[in-house]
Amino acid sequence: MATDPDAIDAAFYDELRKYYSEEEIVELGTYIGFNIGYHTFFGTLKFYPMFSPDGRLVDQKESARLYGAAPVSLAAAGAE
Repeated sequence: MATDPDAIDAAFYDELRKYYSEEEIVELGTYIGFNIGYHTFFGTLKFYPMFSPDGRLVDQKESARLYGAAPVSLAAAGAE
């Protein structure tokens, strides 16, 4: 959705409707959009994930050690 919104077509929504109501689809889309937005914003602030890959809660210093010099942006992750 974030890296290629044109890939979301009528067939995508038809498939969602097999499992979710219109209201649930809107709620899901809002939740996804909010998360994409705040993760993008946090990336500009150089916030790191709060959790390590194994699920432990970590502080920013430990997270920086685990994830590198800068958090991976959404755009960079989509390009992989």
